[in-house]
Parts: sequence; structure tokens; C-alpha cells
Amino acid sequence: MFQNTLKGSQQGASTSLEIAPTRTDALTRPPGRWPAGILLCASGLILCILLTVTPLVRTPDTVIRLDIALGSLLATASNWLPASLGPIDLGATASLEFYGLIVLAFLCYVLGAELVRRQLTNTNQSVIRVVIWLTVLLAGAIYVVTPAMLSHDILVYASYSRVLATYHANPYFVPIATFPHDPFTPINYWAGTVTAYGPIWTLICGFWGWLLSPDPNLYVICFRIFALAIHLLNIWLVGRTLKTMGRSPRTVTLGMLLYGWNPLVLLESSLGGHNDVLMMTFVLSGILLAARAEQSAQTLRVRGYLPTTLALTLAVLIKFTALPILAAYLLFLACKALRPTAESTLDWRQARQNWQAPLRLLIRAGLAVGIVVLLFYGPFWFGHGLKEIIASFQNPPSAQGAENSFMRSISDWRLLHPAWSQSLLLALLTNRHLWDDFNYLVIIGCLLMGARYLWHQPTVKTFVIVALFTMSAVLLVTPWFYAWYITWLIGLAVVCLPMLQKRVEAALLALALSFSLSALWTYPFTNGLFGTHYYLVSLFTTIPPVCTFVFVLVSWQSIRKQLTEKREQ
Repeated sequence: MFQNTLKGSQQGASTSLEIAPTRTDALTRPPGRWPAGILLCASGLILCILLTVTPLVRTPDTVIRLDIALGSLLATASNWLPASLGPIDLGATASLEFYGLIVLAFLCYVLGAELVRRQLTNTNQSVIRVVIWLTVLLAGAIYVVTPAMLSHDILVYASYSRVLATYHANPYFVPIATFPHDPFTPINYWAGTVTAYGPIWTLICGFWGWLLSPDPNLYVICFRIFALAIHLLNIWLVGRTLKTMGRSPRTVTLGMLLYGWNPLVLLESSLGGHNDVLMMTFVLSGILLAARAEQSAQTLRVRGYLPTTLALTLAVLIKFTALPILAAYLLFLACKALRPTAESTLDWRQARQNWQAPLRLLIRAGLAVGIVVLLFYGPFWFGHGLKEIIASFQNPPSAQGAENSFMRSISDWRLLHPAWSQSLLLALLTNRHLWDDFNYLVIIGCLLMGARYLWHQPTVKTFVIVALFTMSAVLLVTPWFYAWYITWLIGLAVVCLPMLQKRVEAALLALALSFSLSALWTYPFTNGLFGTHYYLVSLFTTIPPVCTFVFVLVSWQSIRKQLTEKREQ
């Protein structure tokens, strides 16, 4: 598969989603057409997000009811939406209306990206980028004040903050349920478990616990504003990274729009307040630092690879799921040390004899990772034995159960069909340890394929593609999945632009974008739109992106030809 990409890269220059316009194109295109069209797309995106407020408010929430006056006022803009569609109940109707509006938001998003892609290369990008920033601010602000929640993770974060800042206890060994009088204990569905996140996020939660009063509304607003600010920072990092990689101004703008306007990323940052956006901040920072080191030919020097290694380690200390990205970078360093440039004539036999250089580099990088991990985890681990520390990682539900995955689908199928409950195969497929082992094999397999790709093209862009490929495969088979995880794929995909000339890269971008839409099916399923057929959720979320990936992979030549012809018309 990766070899196909290499063949594509030899066929021509790497120009994504962007092909140089012809003279005829420059002469016939109406002036001022594209900025007006992008403004229309921005307005449509904001309107769709505004209209989702009422369906979100109508969605039943048995945990908490937020009291945000401005959000209730915004809901009046869409009060005209029907509360019930025939036999469909209130909750299912709200879910269906929400998803329908999100689909319309995606149409505005895709059309806006297409308009940016079809601009002239010499178009002034500043106006369009201002539109991108203002759209994100307005859309994000709507979500910040929306008096409803699709996920209660902010309440979980608040509980950890209370344990650390209010009760001065260790969130890795003491759950919030230890303090039954705390106002967050009854509204936290993880009240009996310790934190599942890294120490950097735990410390950030502790800061909010020290700063805020125990008001759920206040916590929700603050975490949402924080996540929106981080989302804006990530847009800047995407643009800066693409510029550092030498991409055209139009590609930089396209990358900023593809990340900033993505409805899922907007939703899960500004409404959900998830820490995944902060994890991606460190990942994107690491990629930017790696691109700068590559530009100055410092990749194999300590001052070149150490900052990126530290940034990716900090991402892991937000969420452990960033580990495959760090592993992909260390693999890139090893291949780069063995074969500094793609033109190097070193073969595998010579590489085996020259193993000292990458080994020394990996030992230094590994020591840096270990020191940083101990620096942040040490204060939390001090005074606890090894068994207690291991148990703290195994305690959270994310390490034991299954959500929105094939494992969960099989478990639900067995419950609905008792005749199948005795099947040894189905019993085996509901074993969490089996799925964990399968995930490890998937990661190892992807990295091994990536090693071959990195051997032929030892560049930062190749490292990002390998990381994107690995994370995509993991999210398709993981036993524990939520929609906001797709934020990782979008952040990685947009810094790989341009992609049009390369088959696998174009397919991965299509997979990430389609996955960001299909992953949102988890919310209608959770809210009962499909009744007892919850076991279908994994098919709705994974089949569309897989089909999109295969379609682009197979039809790549014809798609590329059609896009080229459109540019020349």
C-alpha cells in the first residue's frame, strides 16, 4: 500500500487538493466570486450550528440540566423545529434534527474547502483567513453557551479537580466517591474510579478546582472556553506548520479551514470541552518543531529531535493514546539515522552494520521520555507500590469495558439474542484482553509497514502519514471509542497537505473527513433513535470511512483526472 504512494510521488510534484491554474482559468474566473462564496459558506455553517441549540436542549439528560441564560436565548432561533416527528419520541426527534443540521454544516464545510482549493494561487489569503477565524469564534461561542451536554466528561474533569484541589487527595488512587457530600459525586458516572488521564491534564484540572467554586455551570463554561481557545491555537499551529513545510499560501489556508471549520472538532472542543484538543496541541507543536528541524537540517542533532520528542511526550501525558504517534516519530528518527536522505544508496545489509547511530539516538530520546514521565508522574506515585500503580491504570472503565465499538456491538447482540449467548466464538470476541492484544498487533503492523515507507522517504511528512495511518487503524478496531477521538485524525491529516498526487495520502484524508461525520452517529444511537438496535453503532461509524478510503484508493486516477479537468475548464 505504501509502495503505491511512493510510485505516486515519483509521477509528479506533490500538489494536494491543489493544481496550478491555467492561463485560461485565470482569465475567465469572475473577480470577487470566491470571497463571496466563502462568506456564504461561513454564514451557512454558523446558522446550522445556531439551529442545533434547540435540538441539543431538547435531548433528554438524566444527569444535569444547565442554566445558561444566553444559550436559552439563542435557542429561540430554532424553537420552530418540530418537537416530535410522527411516531418518533422527543429524544429521538431531537437527535435526528441535530444530526441533520450537522450534515448541512458538513456540506458548508466541504463547499468552503472546495472554494479555497479552486482559488488562484496568487489570491490574497488574508481576507479568507480572517473569515475562517471569525467563523470559528462565532460558532465556538454558540456552543460555549449552549445549555446542554452531549458528553459529561467536563463533570468528570471537575471531579478530578475537586479531589486534587479541594480535598488534597491523589486522583490516581482516590476517587471522588470517597467524598459523597461533594456536589459532583452524584453527577459523575465515573465517581467510583480514579483518573484515566495523564498527569499534565490532572494538574490542569487541579488548577480549575483551585480557581472555581463548585458550580457545575461555571465549570462547564470555563472548560468550554479553555477548549475553544486551544482549538484556535491549533488552527494557528496547522497554518504555521504548513508554511514551515514550504506549502503554498492557498494550501496553508485550506489546512486551516479543514481543521478549524470541521463540525466535529468544533463540537467536541467548544461544546464537549474534551482534552483531546490539548493533546493535539502538543502533537501539532511537535510536528512544527520537527518541520523546523528538517528545514534547517538539524533533525539528527539533539537540538533538532529533542524538542519534538518532549512535545510528543507531553501529548502522551495528556492522554496515553498519543503513544503510537511518539512511536512513529522514534521510528522516523531511526530510519533517518540509517538513511539521512532518500537519495542515500545504503541498503538493508549496510544498515545492519551501521546500527550504532540510530541506537545512540534512540537511547537519548528514550532517556528524555523517561525523565519527563517520571518528573510528572513521580509526585503522584510517591509512596505507592508497583501493584497499586498498575491497578490505577487498570481501574478506569476505558481499560476494562467497551463503548461504540465492534466489541460492544457483539456484547449487545448476545444480550438481545440469548440463543447466541452460549457461542464460544462470541464469548471470545467479547473478551477485552483479546481486543487489547489485537490493538497492539494493529499498531505494530502499521508501524512495520510505516518503517518501509520511512525507509524510502525519511521526511517529517512521511512520519505524519505513518502516524495518521496507525491512528486511523486503531480507531477502527478499538474496543473503547467516542466521537471526539476523530480530532486526532483531523489534526494529523491537515498537516499532510498537499495530497492529490499520492493515492494512499488522498485516501487517508478522505477517511479522516468521512470518519468525522460518521462518528457523530454515536449520539443518535446513545439517545435511543434506533431503539434496541444499539449493536449497529459500530457499523454506522466505521463502514462509511472504510468504504470512502477504498473508493478513493481504487478510483484515485479518475478522481485526480476529473479534478485536473475542472481546473482547466
